[in-house]
Amino acid sequence: MATRKRTSARSRRSGIVGRAVKVGRSALREAESRVPSDLRRQLERRIGASEKTLRAAIKQLQTQIQRAARQADVDKVLKRLDGVSKQVQQVARGVSSRGASTTRRAASTSRRAATRTRKAAGTTRRRATSRRTTTRRAPKRAPAPRASATTTAA
Repeated sequence: MATRKRTSARSRRSGIVGRAVKVGRSALREAESRVPSDLRRQLERRIGASEKTLRAAIKQLQTQIQRAARQADVDKVLKRLDGVSKQVQQVARGVSSRGASTTRRAASTSRRAATRTRKAAGTTRRRATSRRTTTRRAPKRAPAPRASATTTAA
């Protein structure tokens, strides 16, 4: 005699729930028997393929969203850096223009004092001193190249 499987307390369903489960299973078996087996297998394959495609699409969307969030953060940082570099350039311009104006003032006062004491100095000497006292401005530096937005981070 074959022994019956012991059922756990959880698997036993009593009352209305047990009867409903029994009716549902029998209805499923009856519906499966009415549908041809080859059609059922084909449907199961299609459902499996569509689930796989859907999972891949969801994963791709998640990576795109993460990449977009990272790119937005990078854009914000680059924008702030541009603002800071502009402020630094303005300060540098202000300092260099102030330094040049004070140098010019000092040179002009010393030139006046020199011309007062030496009335006999020629025009060639004045031209030479005016050339020496002019200040040079530093050449403007080009901003650092930015990384293109199409590059992806791993």
